Amino acid sequence: MADRLGGERTVQAALAAMLSGALLMSISHAAALSIAATLIMALGMGVANAAVFKLVAKEVPQAVGGASGWVGGLGAFGGFALPPILSVFVRTQGQGGYATGFLIYVAVALIALVLAWTLSRSHARTGQAPAAG
Repeated sequence: MADRLGGERTVQAALAAMLSGALLMSISHAAALSIAATLIMALGMGVANAAVFKLVAKEVPQAVGGASGWVGGLGAFGGFALPPILSVFVRTQGQGGYATGFLIYVAVALIALVLAWTLSRSHARTGQAPAAG
């Protein structure tokens, strides 16, 4: 997808999907909606992951290996740090804390969308085309 649409556009679309899935998850009280929201979030996260690695080669061509290591490490840190944060909501709010905890993903998606948009705008100002390949 990132090869055809460009890394920046793909990241933005994938993060929007993640954001919508997280919002659905935070308001969901039905199993079917929760499953659909989880799948939307997972799809958004997976596509965003691939698109970010597509951008690494364009943004840091002189240090792709090191930058890829940082990106992978930060992704792994998110998988390590976010679950304990989510568990705080469950401990303090009980079952309702699961939905509230997904607001963390909403915040992460919003921050990432702002960063992706800023990157895209910086390319527009410098006259570079969006990352297409």
